[in-house]
Amino acid sequence: MSNTEQKLKNLAAKNPTSNWKEKVAFRKENKAWLKKSTRVALRILDALDDKDWSQADLARELGVTRQQVSKLVKGQSDFKFSTVSQLEKVLDIQLQAILAEGEVVMSEEMIEERVNQGVTDYHRKLLLTQQYFELKNQKSNPFTVMAVEPNSEDEYALAG
Repeated sequence: MSNTEQKLKNLAAKNPTSNWKEKVAFRKENKAWLKKSTRVALRILDALDDKDWSQADLARELGVTRQQVSKLVKGQSDFKFSTVSQLEKVLDIQLQAILAEGEVVMSEEMIEERVNQGVTDYHRKLLLTQQYFELKNQKSNPFTVMAVEPNSEDEYALAG
């Protein structure tokens, strides 16, 4: 065996074996709670920014170690209700909401989209109504047919 081969063998022996397959399997198996945990972690980081706190400040307020807070903000923690409740109290934020049957959570973007759609629908109906009254009030041949095209099945065309 050459000197170079021996050096490569020694270097390879020093490197620990990789457990990437186990990590991938863990992430696949726990994908649901890891996703939620990441969202909570991002919310905690936002709250820390808002309060101008460090992770050490949060650890002190929670009465835990800095390493535990590090796991929380990395999304590596399977949060317990007690932990979430403590975080909500200390950071003055809401991390969980329990909905009754039939209730849904809507983001501000979804609400804005619905409002914009409602305004657009209102203006379209107003325009159709104005067109109808303009046609109705015209002095013309009584045999002229007036038509206003409906846009959907649940709307009725106005005709005079």
